[in-house]
Amino acid sequence: MSDYWDDWQREALVAGVAAPLATLGMEVLRAHRKNRWPKEFLGREDDGPHMLTMCLEEPAETELFFIENLYPYDTALIESTKVRLGLA
Repeated sequence: MSDYWDDWQREALVAGVAAPLATLGMEVLRAHRKNRWPKEFLGREDDGPHMLTMCLEEPAETELFFIENLYPYDTALIESTKVRLGLA
């Protein structure tokens, strides 16, 4: 039996999302559930379809968004991600 974040990751990969981005999205869903983030934060199970659309339509921006949400205090990671993705 798998958790919904694992199911989402498999669905994202089948839909054509790059593996690293699918893993980040899965981590957002898992972190939301495990940390009991407020419903205002992206990452509820119901957010899965929207997150998939984000990944497919704006992969670079979505990767940065996921990084910022998972590691909000890691400014070096956020900045290097911006540079790597050409969003700096």
